[in-house]
Amino acid sequence: MANKIQRVNYHTHCERCRHARGSAVEYVEEAVRANVSCLGFSDHMPFYDDRFGLRMPYEELEDYLLEITALREAYRDSLKLTRGFEGEYVREDNAYYEKLLSREDCDYLLLGQHFYEKANGKLVNVYALKDTEDYEIYAGNIVEAMRTGYFRYAAHPDLIFLNEFSWDLHCDRACDIILDGAVRYGFALEYNANGFRRGKKQYPDGERYQYPNDRFWEKVREAGISVYVGSDCHEPGQVYDKTVEAAYRKLEEMGIAFRTDWI
Repeated sequence: MANKIQRVNYHTHCERCRHARGSAVEYVEEAVRANVSCLGFSDHMPFYDDRFGLRMPYEELEDYLLEITALREAYRDSLKLTRGFEGEYVREDNAYYEKLLSREDCDYLLLGQHFYEKANGKLVNVYALKDTEDYEIYAGNIVEAMRTGYFRYAAHPDLIFLNEFSWDLHCDRACDIILDGAVRYGFALEYNANGFRRGKKQYPDGERYQYPNDRFWEKVREAGISVYVGSDCHEPGQVYDKTVEAAYRKLEEMGIAFRTDWI
């Protein structure tokens, strides 16, 4: 059935993020070649103080949006192009999200919580944790973001499970917090194909992918939450590759319904 699915991808990066390869036009050309009907550019959101690094500098924001808008016009007869960002939710930056979304050349924001915010305002990198004790805080940040209405869906909401810890009560509670929020706010979640590209790793409780995490997605199935597949492509050839097709097949195997309509 995966071959009959409408081909869309709303999670696309390009070389501006400093850890992807290929220009924006190369991703568009690959999307046309792969018969993708809608391609969404969502490069990592630059913040005005360039706080996170390894992403587009803030000074390139205008050029990025101008470039995608020009490509949208140039390829309008071949596919639909949408313009946006993937970014973290930080409480003090609500005005910034509102400013981005008020622009005619920014169509949407994806929530990509690579950092989470503690009660004291400290930002913590999800890749740098020593245990699972903060997992509920991470999940709470995601639900806070859902509540704002700024973001269309949560990219790789199970990203935090990439850490090399055994599954425990904190993991279960974090899942439940995210899924309860998604149900309450009618918020969609992304099944991220890029996790498959990273391959399986050995964890204390067995071999698995860093993400998507089956335990998390089994809970998603039970909750009946809207799901999108995102390529999270960092090379043009990944716009709609065999990994994306495998992600759709996996969702079908798990009995999880998914959407392809424009968000």
